[in-house]
Amino acid sequence: MRAGRTGLTVAVVLTMAAGAAFAHGGATGIVKERMDAMSEIGRQMKIVGGMLKGGTYDAAQVSAAGRIIAGHAGSSLVDLFPEDSLQAPTEASPAIWADWATFQANAGELEAAALALAGLADRGAGRQEIAPAFQTLAGTCKTCHQSFRIKK
Repeated sequence: MRAGRTGLTVAVVLTMAAGAAFAHGGATGIVKERMDAMSEIGRQMKIVGGMLKGGTYDAAQVSAAGRIIAGHAGSSLVDLFPEDSLQAPTEASPAIWADWATFQANAGELEAAALALAGLADRGAGRQEIAPAFQTLAGTCKTCHQSFRIKK
């Protein structure tokens, strides 16, 4: 059962990362900065997801990916969403500013989940131990995207 959920999580992450690459054409300013940050998060998720899907497992690479994601999360992520930054081709929903506290909490949860993943890898955790942490991390992405991302 766990392997099936991990596979599904990996598939969702890979699909999200691929779609993001096409959506950023024409972005400028803060919108481009946040789209670039989200793309980097997606790239790192794809690296770890690929390892969990059967690629060569490398704990050091998982740790690095977690730390890169964490660096784009928390207050760093929140800072990329100033009010009135809805210029096309943004995928940010006005709901972000209507429920700012939840958005901030989601950004903090992303940072915490990414650091937890990195910490497990730093302690030598293997693929089996990393998988649930990766699912938690992917779940934070999904939760935020469901609430605060415009579906195109």
